Amino acid sequence: MEMNSLKEMIAGQFSLALGALFYTFWWLSAFKPGENTGWTGGISGILLLLLAISGLGGVGITIMGICELPLPSSWPGGGLLSLMALAAYLILLLISTKIFGRIPTTELILIAGWALLEIMALGTLSEAGLLSGRFLTAAAFLIAAATFFAFISYMVYYRIDEETAYILGALPLLADGAVCAFLGMTAAAHI
Repeated sequence: MEMNSLKEMIAGQFSLALGALFYTFWWLSAFKPGENTGWTGGISGILLLLLAISGLGGVGITIMGICELPLPSSWPGGGLLSLMALAAYLILLLISTKIFGRIPTTELILIAGWALLEIMALGTLSEAGLLSGRFLTAAAFLIAAATFFAFISYMVYYRIDEETAYILGALPLLADGAVCAFLGMTAAAHI
């Protein structure tokens, strides 16, 4: 059972990495400045479908693995981690809207949810012995850095010119995908 769950986690990470790649291509196709291609028609619609399949599939497969594997005993449980992520989301929402006047969008939910998912994946892969030492440290750093970068990008998106915002909107997606690929490859190498 544990080996299958670990393989699910790894497959989930690769599926999330692929989803991030489709998300990036979808973003670049659907939101190109000066072009009103729409975000569900033509190539954008195909990319959105591929994003939904690989991204949601990756989330589901990763969650299945997380639910079947233990977190480190020194960590809070999954329920408490989820409450902490919700609290972090609400604090970031408050800071971004009330202090900085940022229009709230779905991306902030995705940032907080992705960070929670990856932290829990990190914990279960670590507990299973597939991430340790410098790989565990690198993975934790990469998750934190990608989350911070995504939040900063989220905060400045409406404060910069349209061309820069278009590119900046895609970069956190690539960073998140790279982190998922790193976790998947590192864990797969240690099975």
